[in-house]
Amino acid sequence: TLATGDSQFHFFIPSDMANFDLVDADAANATASTTGTPTIQLRNVTRALDMLSTKITIDTAEKTSFTAVIASVIDTAVDSVASGDEIVVDIDSAGTAQGLNVILAFQKF
Repeated sequence: TLATGDSQFHFFIPSDMANFDLVDADAANATASTTGTPTIQLRNVTRALDMLSTKITIDTAEKTSFTAVIASVIDTAVDSVASGDEIVVDIDSAGTAQGLNVILAFQKF
């Protein structure tokens, strides 16, 4: 079962991705939740800002967020990343899901 809490996973933005924007955010579980809806927030620790205005959700009995009733929404005011930015995955709700994977796409504009 997933553990809820802030900073469940960390990664850092490499220098070749400086000034890229987050353009898509999804998640998947190895095992679907039978009760509860896993809810995930992305946080730029370096800038102390949440990157999603609507969190990623994976509906009960689903393995991905691709078809979620409520789609994630990227906060375009804080979607840019800089070299060395620390990004963390916060799990706000876990349900009974197992094996979280976060799927992110960045693009340079």
